[in-house]
Amino acid sequence: MGSLYERRFNKSRLLSKPTIILALRFFWVIVVIWCEFGVFFYSLSDCKWPDRIFHSTRSPSRVNPTRVLLVADARLRDPAISAPNSWFGYDSNLAYLRKSWRVASRLHPNVVMFLGDTFASGRYVTSEEEYDQYHRAFEATFPHDASVPLYLTPGNNDIGLGESSSFPKDARRFFEKRFGPLNRVVSISGHQFVLLNAPGLVEEDYRRHAHGQTYDHWTPLPGGPIEFVRSISDQEDGHAVEPKILLSHIPLSRPSSKSCGPLREKASIRPGAGHGYQSMLGKHTTEFLLKTLQPSVVFSGDNRDYCEVRHELPGSDLRTSTIREVTVKSFSPSRHIRRPGFQLLSLVPPSSSPTGPTFADAPCLLPDMLRVFHSIYVPCFVLTALVLLYLNIGPSRHRKRFSNISPISLTRYRRSSPPPEPESAIWTTRTPLKSRVQTSPTAPLPLPARTPSTRSIPSFRASPALTPQGSPLLSPITLFPSGDEGDLEEDYVGPSHYSLRREPHYSSGWQGEHDDTQDHDTVPNHPHSRTASAPYFLPPPLSQHARSRWSFAFWGRRRMTLGVSDWEAWRSWLNASTPLTGHRRGRGLVWRFASDCVSVALPAIVAWSVINWLFF
Repeated sequence: MGSLYERRFNKSRLLSKPTIILALRFFWVIVVIWCEFGVFFYSLSDCKWPDRIFHSTRSPSRVNPTRVLLVADARLRDPAISAPNSWFGYDSNLAYLRKSWRVASRLHPNVVMFLGDTFASGRYVTSEEEYDQYHRAFEATFPHDASVPLYLTPGNNDIGLGESSSFPKDARRFFEKRFGPLNRVVSISGHQFVLLNAPGLVEEDYRRHAHGQTYDHWTPLPGGPIEFVRSISDQEDGHAVEPKILLSHIPLSRPSSKSCGPLREKASIRPGAGHGYQSMLGKHTTEFLLKTLQPSVVFSGDNRDYCEVRHELPGSDLRTSTIREVTVKSFSPSRHIRRPGFQLLSLVPPSSSPTGPTFADAPCLLPDMLRVFHSIYVPCFVLTALVLLYLNIGPSRHRKRFSNISPISLTRYRRSSPPPEPESAIWTTRTPLKSRVQTSPTAPLPLPARTPSTRSIPSFRASPALTPQGSPLLSPITLFPSGDEGDLEEDYVGPSHYSLRREPHYSSGWQGEHDDTQDHDTVPNHPHSRTASAPYFLPPPLSQHARSRWSFAFWGRRRMTLGVSDWEAWRSWLNASTPLTGHRRGRGLVWRFASDCVSVALPAIVAWSVINWLFF
């Protein structure tokens, strides 16, 4: 039986409330680290550079591919606008951009190119100081090595589109001053990257259409996009032609019914225009760009979702060639898509692959935080709440289940060990703090002990054959008042005195520290007693909290109040450690449940803050 009780006791310790709360803390630390940081690294576990396509066609010189990272629609918010609207200085969109950039930088690109809309409100900036602050926020969010070149293609949110009083005219000047010209050509690994000012091209197309002229008869604006495109074509006369890669923020025109491929989340791109935006370039503008530049591939942005289409371009020999266009996914989270992403582009010089492909690209997806919230956070939160509610809804019921087991039965006494001593009526430091019957050391003796019974009841506490003074219920140390030594011969604590203590007008018991000046009550005349003072017991030691209490007599008994400094008593009342009913019991349950929730969540919050501060 002893081993059974020991196994049950050990099992109860493993399933105790502190152990379960500790396990929940550890569980939530792991959940937060995984959901806030681990999912970003896990989402890129299958994202690799598309270099295998060059393995079979690479020349013996073994030229390493040049790796270009394409980022579209980062939409970094203005710190002057987003900081006051964030929760305690935390911007979830900014945190997502930093984490995504951190994991994308681990791919170690050689070149980074942004496909427009890098800033969410760059077109609304009106001063140099505000744009400098915006630029510093960009550098802090997207840090990169100085050896890695970074190029930005302008978007409608960066420099504006169309004539509007809300778009300052200095936005384009601010952009050119910090990120270079709006239209440029960059040569990388034998390929020409044409960075096109798509918003400026749309504005010039509106002017051309207003004059009713075609692109062949249109006189381009000085320094405009059309003049820039024609200049590239003129430079190729009599020179070796390098493969061109067109980068445009606004996608090229295509039919609305044209499919975007299996990687797109929603329907295809549809034409549309409004205040400060246009969903795709015009049909004539698209034909002008494809015929003039004849790019090998086109990369665009602005639509937020992935789209891959092929444009047909009639040739001079009556054969139709196709040009592939890839609309890169948004790098920042959006309500239009669930999984943001970016594009990887690998290049090799055309001389190293004369018969094979010279470039290859592959999309990469970032984690879906909305799905992480619904599939991980919400179930874990509900499960944790149910566990904590179960631990707090009936603590007295659980204690009652184990209170029926006697503490003596949990220990097997050896024959050599002495038997357990009987309990004493004198309060000591070994008195159990929690017992099934809460008694006070200053309370009178219970009625069965004060009035001996004629029946013989077996008990290890006292024997009915002994006198009360010889009973183990009484302390062997008693203090008697000064008097004649002859008075001690008589028994002043006989049974008759116990019966007299039940009278309502007789007051006796422990003497507190506030009762030093009070006279002791004398025992009334009785046939079996004298009129001398009755003996009293040694008072219990006063704790630090008991010194702030004071006592008074009420209805024949000594009452003791709780002091203001007795915090343990007030806390037990707030926590409803004793059985309560009604409003007080509900308040104790809510208090315990809320405190346990905070204790479980605090380590996870600390771990999240430390990791975010160290790495992001």
